[in-house]
Amino acid sequence: MRLLTLDIIVCNEIKYMIENTPILEGEKLPSERELAEKLDVQRATVRTGLKILLQEGWICSRERSGYYVAPRRIEKNVYRISSTSQVVSDMGKQQHIKLLSIEKKEIGKDLFNKIKLPIGTKCFFIDRLRYVDDEIVSLEESLVPCDVAPTLMEKDLENRSFYSILEEDYLIDLDSSEQEIIVVESDEFLSKSLHVPVGEKLVKQQGLVLSIDGKPIEYSETYMIMNRFVYVNDDLTGKKS
Repeated sequence: MRLLTLDIIVCNEIKYMIENTPILEGEKLPSERELAEKLDVQRATVRTGLKILLQEGWICSRERSGYYVAPRRIEKNVYRISSTSQVVSDMGKQQHIKLLSIEKKEIGKDLFNKIKLPIGTKCFFIDRLRYVDDEIVSLEESLVPCDVAPTLMEKDLENRSFYSILEEDYLIDLDSSEQEIIVVESDEFLSKSLHVPVGEKLVKQQGLVLSIDGKPIEYSETYMIMNRFVYVNDDLTGKKS
């Protein structure tokens, strides 16, 4: 547990300023001197607090210019099933999805163990790009058994939440998930898709979503721009919120 030292207190005070005063994303923070005077601390303490905020993604620095409020990160929870579309909407941000492809294929040896279905099971393979505020933030690859959502190709996968389609159109009760988070480096395909350099570090979330009766519903692999997402852990049950 992090001790509540003076620099942590300063860090929390600046967070409060960002959240509760009209300092918008992209706007410049007061200078170190101004913050030190406002918080009645030494500039060195403010500087340490700002470094913590940099590491946590609250702010970004611009050389010879100062510190600015960073774009708010999209919260993901590995223990809960939650719609990213809903999370982004709740943040008040503009978003849209670009459907790259949807195909009906049989799963092979490389995937049957991940989705926990027999080799040869027919599934929909779906690739989508997610944009937030007109910037690409993730590439989402999903695998859904055809018998789970037989008319999925007819659905609007660009303007509707994927999970809302499963729940509302197919009456599936999504219940739990088994997820893993790792850091990977972008290859040429990911570089081209996400508009990042080859070798750029990305967050990869991969795992399986199950229905209330334990049936595999979706296996997904999502590649995310690292500074646009943050993972939170406020529920260890794996149940849907």
